[in-house]
Amino acid sequence: MTTLTSTKPATSGSPPSSPPPDRPASGRVPDRTYLIFGGAGLLAALAYLVNLRHAVDFDLDEVMYAVAAQNVARHGSISWSAEPTAVHPPLHFLLLGGWSILTGTAEAPVLDAVFAARVLGALVSVATVLMSGLLSRLYRRSDLVLGAVLGLVVVDGFLLRFGRTALIEPTAVLTGLVVVYLGLRLRWAPGSRYVPLVGAVSGIALLVKEPLLFTVLVPVLAAALEQDWQFLRRAAAAVLVGFGVWAVFPLWAVLGGAGGWWLAEHRTNLDRLAGFLQLSGMNRPGVSSTGILGSTFATYLSGYLIFVFGVAGLLRLLWTSGVLRRRAARSRPASLLAFAVLSFGFLGYCVLFGQANEQLTAYSAVPAVLIGVLGWHTPPRVVIAALLLTGVVAWCLNVPLARDDATLRMGTHLTNSAACEPVNATGDAWRWIPVLPRNRVESQPDGPAALASGTHLFLLSRKDSAMRYGVSSPELDTWVRGHGVRIREFPSRRYQTIELWSAPGPVPARTAPCGNPAAVVAPNASAGLFLGLLGGALALVAVGGIAAGGAPSRRSVLSQIRTGMGRPR
Repeated sequence: MTTLTSTKPATSGSPPSSPPPDRPASGRVPDRTYLIFGGAGLLAALAYLVNLRHAVDFDLDEVMYAVAAQNVARHGSISWSAEPTAVHPPLHFLLLGGWSILTGTAEAPVLDAVFAARVLGALVSVATVLMSGLLSRLYRRSDLVLGAVLGLVVVDGFLLRFGRTALIEPTAVLTGLVVVYLGLRLRWAPGSRYVPLVGAVSGIALLVKEPLLFTVLVPVLAAALEQDWQFLRRAAAAVLVGFGVWAVFPLWAVLGGAGGWWLAEHRTNLDRLAGFLQLSGMNRPGVSSTGILGSTFATYLSGYLIFVFGVAGLLRLLWTSGVLRRRAARSRPASLLAFAVLSFGFLGYCVLFGQANEQLTAYSAVPAVLIGVLGWHTPPRVVIAALLLTGVVAWCLNVPLARDDATLRMGTHLTNSAACEPVNATGDAWRWIPVLPRNRVESQPDGPAALASGTHLFLLSRKDSAMRYGVSSPELDTWVRGHGVRIREFPSRRYQTIELWSAPGPVPARTAPCGNPAAVVAPNASAGLFLGLLGGALALVAVGGIAAGGAPSRRSVLSQIRTGMGRPR
């Protein structure tokens, strides 16, 4: 039985002169391993294909990101408004922009761009499944472990939900796994190779999503758990390089004349992350956390159970690794513990104090699977089988057997029956504009004010009202139901219900044109400038690595990736 341990070279921090005794020099991967990877990849692809066809309802952020992608492709502007996109780094939007050009949706309706971007998210999610398997092979060479990890990642409710979206989460989860993989794969590499490679990938991760900082710090915490201070210095140097690459983001904003806007957006982000400002999520004032958990429990059931499994594995590994007794941990347990502790800690803080949004759970899903399976000398087969069965059943009930296209159906109904009539949106107007091209979409939080402005049609969603998304609130919901007449209702797995109501009142003369204004493009959000700055930063990192000790050959890099499927050093 191969356990979660590793053999350290006698000289800490230097690369071993030969493979450790428990690793064959050839590093040959059994054919069965390729079959396991291939089977898991096919199952994941099938699951996400079904998701794309059946889980149609979309989020506000998906519309905004699709608009940003089209602005990148059409105008070279990383924006969805009159200001540069500063709430998130630009890299994911550049990726979406390139994808929209490849798929021919750069000039298409926004809704087509949303669904095209979802295909990219699904492809990235399949890659995440395979990357999870590669990482598990670094921790332990076992086909049982590999199959369990791949299977649980495929059926995890959080990954299935967000992995087929046009959101940042699929790209961010995959990028974070690459950081952890390289941090462990290059653990014994010389600093001249480790620092630039891990540092550059860490910077790219931060340019995808800044909360990936907790993933970037995994090698640092792992070094501390190993009590290997030479490795700690290398890991810290890589983090500094990563921050240097990330600094392209604020520099780009300053050079574009949007430094003040960037700083204001990041102050808001920090306030939200720390919990000082609650604009969304379960911790928002007036939102029932228990009600939200209850309404989403069936969708995320397998994910919740996998988190419990992961916490149990974490507690066991904390004890068996000797960390709780202040002993130095081996390299592989240290990396796994660091990954789990930082990701669980980040999620726990967000849930208890910070911005408790659903999508934040996706960042901790893979670490929960890894430590849940690897935290035991022998993975508990009965528990893993039960989790797999639960995941499959929950997915079947929530995706293939459930209808989830209420937004599209309501948009079609309004377009056919009340074209040009102004409509007060549920949630945010941005989410409704793509399906209501001829109706002017309003965002009035007050019913009487909406009537006074000539708006008689109201869209309601029980989930939006409970979560206080956008202009929605229990107060507005109650007013509309008390003063209006329900015209149409569609069930929605995503939004519980989408309802159309009409409230009587004076009908002023129509002065506004039908439809909605076109998306605005920021003139100072140059995609070319950002790519130039990023290319320059990565070139500086590469030159520094070459000056420090020589660049790794193409063959050695490919060998590092290929042998990752065999026994780790």
